[in-house]
Amino acid sequence: MILSTESGWLSLMGMMIANYFAGYRLSVSLVVLLVFLDLVWGIASSIKQGSFAKSELARDSISKISVYGCSIISFIAIDKLVGIGSGITTTIICAVIMLVELWSMIASMLIVFPNMPFLRVIRPVLLGEIANKLRMSEDDVKKYLEETNKNERN
Repeated sequence: MILSTESGWLSLMGMMIANYFAGYRLSVSLVVLLVFLDLVWGIASSIKQGSFAKSELARDSISKISVYGCSIISFIAIDKLVGIGSGITTTIICAVIMLVELWSMIASMLIVFPNMPFLRVIRPVLLGEIANKLRMSEDDVKKYLEETNKNERN
């Protein structure tokens, strides 16, 4: 009787999807959280640069979630097919995704807070990422960060 109604079929689909992701909630939630935090820091760096937050940031976040989601769904399938109860492959791919998002987020943080001691320590390795975000050369980024540093001291 349940499957004779639309709501019954929708409930069945919802339960099947929930069952598929059962046991992977923490990994999936953390990936979504880090994509959201990267979006927030991207908006903050846009505001710091004097430009407004573009819809491009939202499109990038939607694209990321789509690509990451397909990857995570595929690795969950691998875990289930191979019979890996611990979900190690999904955990590894989620950890890699989170590291990529953290890298991007720290570059945006550096644009917003160029003088924060923790961020200054890792600034040399992030010059390329910052240059990409600001659409500048690495030398111009160094000059920009030095100018920002001087302006904030005065």
